[in-house]
Parts: sequence; structure tokens; C-alpha cells
Amino acid sequence: MFRAILTATSILMALPASGFESMPPTSGPAISVPQARGLMQRHPDLAGCRDYREVYAASGWPRGDGFDSIRRIDDLLRKRLIFRADSGGDRWALLTGDVLAGKRVDGDCEDMAITAAHLAVCAGIPADRLGLLITDSPKASADELHMVAFYRDAGDRVWVFGDTFGKPRALSRVQERLLFTASIRNVSAWYSLRNRSDGAIGTSATPVGQMSMWQQFP
Repeated sequence: MFRAILTATSILMALPASGFESMPPTSGPAISVPQARGLMQRHPDLAGCRDYREVYAASGWPRGDGFDSIRRIDDLLRKRLIFRADSGGDRWALLTGDVLAGKRVDGDCEDMAITAAHLAVCAGIPADRLGLLITDSPKASADELHMVAFYRDAGDRVWVFGDTFGKPRALSRVQERLLFTASIRNVSAWYSLRNRSDGAIGTSATPVGQMSMWQQFP
């Protein structure tokens, strides 16, 4: 079970994703997440595939920049991942190397989402069309959050994948509230999502630094 501090600008009031085909607009300053900064320090080329380009090319994994590649990557990764909640210190892991080597790997929701997005980069999908999304937990627990990867197609429609709770699908089929998003190009900068129906910021005006939310990532 992952635990992360999100230093929020406000209290969450984001609406469900139902009906949204494109990502709601963001608001406010970037929110810093320590685990994300640690991930970027260990893997500064997260938005590229420099360290894995040759092994990916030899692996037989999907190539191409369409949704079919996303679905095939998700299916292959799902067969490699053994869901296991974290114990001890919080850590976001990139599992690309072990997965491409054919190993079974332990991981939880953020490990799967991050690895799925990175594998999509390796497949040839532009990094500016890939990102991560934090939602309420599908388990409906008040003290949990959940992470998935997303892909934005040429028509600006958004699809989620790398989800431990479900297979790739349109954003409109996500029933949980959409809370924060980050680009795979910079996962250390998270942004709160707006209520797309009326343009209101999905949070109240609590000043930065006055609220820290301990949340768990299943």
C-alpha cells in the first residue's frame, strides 16, 4: 500500500469523469510529491527510452503510436505484474527493465501506471500524449487514492490504461473522481483538475502549504 503526501492548494471537490472524453483543464500551481521527485532522480529519461531502446526493439513488444499498441502493452504488462502493496517506505518504481527481460514483478497501482506509460514511450508514442492520473480509489475507501496512466489520441480523446483495477478504456468510463494529473515528461509536477461542466476550480481557496493530505495508493 503506497502512502504519499500531496501538498494541496485546497480541499478536493472534483467531479466524476463520467461523460468526459478529454481531460478537464488543470488549475493552480504544481503540487509536489516526494515519491515523484525520487522517481525522476532515478530515471531522468522517463519521457524517453534511451536506456531501454535496444532491449525493447529485441523484445517483440508492440511498436506504433496508436491505441492498439496501448492495449497490447497493457495486456503484456498485466501478465507480468503480481499486485503487491508496498510495505515500509514509499517508493514509486519503474519496472521496465525487469518486464522486458521477461521477469514476473511485484508492484502496485503507481508502479503499473508509470511502467505502462514508459513502455508506451518505448513503443513510439510521443511523450506529450502520455501522462498519469490520480483518482479516488475504486474500492471507495475514504483514505485511498488510485493511479492510472492515460493516452491522448489525435482527436484529443483520452484513454486510461496501466490500471490495476481494469483494462484500457475511454476516460468517460472512469467512474471515480479525477483529482490530479501529471505529464510523463515531468511526473514531479502534479496539477489539480477543474470541474469541466462550469469551469470552477475543483477545490476551495486554501493557501498553499496549509493542508497536507496523507493518501494511500493501492
